[in-house]
Amino acid sequence: VRSAAIAALLLASLGCGSNTSTPVTDTAQTQQPASPGQGVALTGRLASSLAPPSSVVVLERVDGTELPVKTEAAIMDQAGYAFLPEFLIAQAGQLVQFRNSEDVLHNVRLTEVSSQKPVFNVATLAFGKYEHKLEPGFYNVTCDIHSTMRASILVTASPYAASTSEDGSFSMSHVRPGKYNLTIYSGTAPVVRPI
Repeated sequence: VRSAAIAALLLASLGCGSNTSTPVTDTAQTQQPASPGQGVALTGRLASSLAPPSSVVVLERVDGTELPVKTEAAIMDQAGYAFLPEFLIAQAGQLVQFRNSEDVLHNVRLTEVSSQKPVFNVATLAFGKYEHKLEPGFYNVTCDIHSTMRASILVTASPYAASTSEDGSFSMSHVRPGKYNLTIYSGTAPVVRPI
């Protein structure tokens, strides 16, 4: 209930446009875009009782309106014998770039979590890269050459996704006004609220 109330306040403010920052609550605000049609910047904070740090918040349109696909690549690097970041959020249709920033051979094995279906398994040469577009879902990322290298990717249909920081804060940019489902991924089952 608390998440739905916070989200309702956040998104209600998106349709209210003004020329200055409008405080919605003491922990959330929107900011008017520089030009019409760009959407607004949205920031907020989830209470720790609702979601622990590093939870994922996703806004998805419920009316079927097409949302823009991010033009910049989502990047996962291989450095220090680790995948960086360890958790990546990307959008369906967005290019995901897997980089190798080391002078050693790595590989990237990507598996879709719910079906355990392999997506690809490619070598990433020293200082090389591999690019791929993914469908919505959760993915496990591993390196067969270095078994301690592990990461995860969440691919959403929406460009409006963020991970919460240690204090529960998050931000999203260019959010367009409209009706959404708010999904919070913070445990074994996501919490979804229509807003």
